Amino acid sequence: MKQGWNSILTKIEQDNSNSFIGGKPCIPKDELLPICKICGEPLTFFFQIAFPQGHMWEGKSLAFFYCTCTCHKHDDMQKFPPSIHTGTKNDLFCIPDGEIDPETYQTLFRVIFFDTVDGVLREDYKEKVTYQKIDWKSSKKKNRKIPIIVAGEAIWSKEFGMERPISYEGKDMELVLQVADYFNFEKLDDASPEMEETYEKNNPFISRKENNYTFFFEFNRVYLWGTVEKEHPSFWLNVQCF
Repeated sequence: MKQGWNSILTKIEQDNSNSFIGGKPCIPKDELLPICKICGEPLTFFFQIAFPQGHMWEGKSLAFFYCTCTCHKHDDMQKFPPSIHTGTKNDLFCIPDGEIDPETYQTLFRVIFFDTVDGVLREDYKEKVTYQKIDWKSSKKKNRKIPIIVAGEAIWSKEFGMERPISYEGKDMELVLQVADYFNFEKLDDASPEMEETYEKNNPFISRKENNYTFFFEFNRVYLWGTVEKEHPSFWLNVQCF
């Protein structure tokens, strides 16, 4: 069993922690805040992690942004290269060269990878998700209820099997992190609600009543994979229904 790190969440006011959910991102000052390439709206900041001591990317951080508008449920999404893959295979595979170029692949989400020491609190971002500090606990056990797990073993749906990339452009890939199914991100009261589909012609979307944001379709487990190089890794994302 591979070494992994389980997240422990604490609701506090935003502090100087390097790993956290919500609040304002702490990313390089020259990094533009990302927008959705489908709907053009600013992407919502969901979380960032500073890779724990002992991880191959120790000293690096990753910030994750995702669109909370309706574009991932809209037909126009078909005009863009796929941003996610749903696991339905039972074998290992190599991602075709060029398929996950971030300029074309990361349409409704964005991964920002940087040296942790270069991160600065971005006051120009209007936070939407409630802040929670993340502490890390090393573990080699599988626990699908942990909100975010760094590295370790993928926890697969028995119904769909696994869809595990092993390389991209000749570079080995490993599991970067996974976000638990059924884990939703609590939003701030003044943040715009996430929309849900009604399947009605005249009123296709309505505001969700729940005070949170779902993450890549409700009730799915999200997996982020990356090439193992430390300076400029490439990322691929898939989801599975549990």
